[in-house]
Amino acid sequence: EPKAVPVSGQVLLHVMAAGINPADYKIPKIIGGKVVGLDVAGTVEACGPGVTSFAKGDEVFGFAIFGNGGIADYALADVKKITRKPKDLSWTAAGSFATTFLTGYQCLREHGRMEAGHSVLVIGASGGCGTAGVQLAKAIGASEVVAVCSQANAELVSSLGATRVVDYRDRASMEAMRTTSRFDVIYDCATGSGGGEDYSADAQAMLKPGGTVVAINGGVSAWLRLLFKCQSKSRKLMLTRQNGEELATILGLLGDSAKDAVIIDSTHEISMEGINAAFERLKSR
Repeated sequence: EPKAVPVSGQVLLHVMAAGINPADYKIPKIIGGKVVGLDVAGTVEACGPGVTSFAKGDEVFGFAIFGNGGIADYALADVKKITRKPKDLSWTAAGSFATTFLTGYQCLREHGRMEAGHSVLVIGASGGCGTAGVQLAKAIGASEVVAVCSQANAELVSSLGATRVVDYRDRASMEAMRTTSRFDVIYDCATGSGGGEDYSADAQAMLKPGGTVVAINGGVSAWLRLLFKCQSKSRKLMLTRQNGEELATILGLLGDSAKDAVIIDSTHEISMEGINAAFERLKSR
């Protein structure tokens, strides 16, 4: 297709890599548009009128314009929703960084009010958002980062900074944690994620007084509470705000470890065959 023309506040990117997330197939096409892909990385091909924060040839990453996504040769991006790509961050890592790390950062810092010294539990710790959450909790200075995932991924999650890993299939270990452990912030990446998981009751039981459970998925009632702004202080469902400045903040927080922070499951060509294979892999969980 012909290249899109960026308007004021936009840049056109020559796409080098794009990442996919469950939202990319859960959002109906009538809403999300025919070109999907929230996460994108590429070089600036052209700038819209009045854009001075970026110039042609700059290497950037962040979010593609909704409805005109990143899984294409060229993609539009809002200048406020991208940031410069560090030289030591690979294109594949940059192209799959934005959603998971910004979600984790906003869950922990903004909604969970996490501070250094807090204890953190990450449920669903081996997924995209979970692996980001473990690393961010460590970088912010958590006193402990307990991770819930399968035993098969325990070594990976430990290497990212988890101080303890609990296998969700081990009922005795889960019950022991439920009855003895209490956390300042619980980041729930698993409840409502599509496999019938619901850790809501367990999470609430493990919360310290004044603590917060922050979830990224939920049932109809949870979405309605979010929509009508009547959520409780102790349990929140959140939607990620796409923000380039916060992406830069996260890079600074992670420091030298940022270049290895993204866990890449697999890479695929930006072609119909590659895109279909990538979504089949994503849907297989």
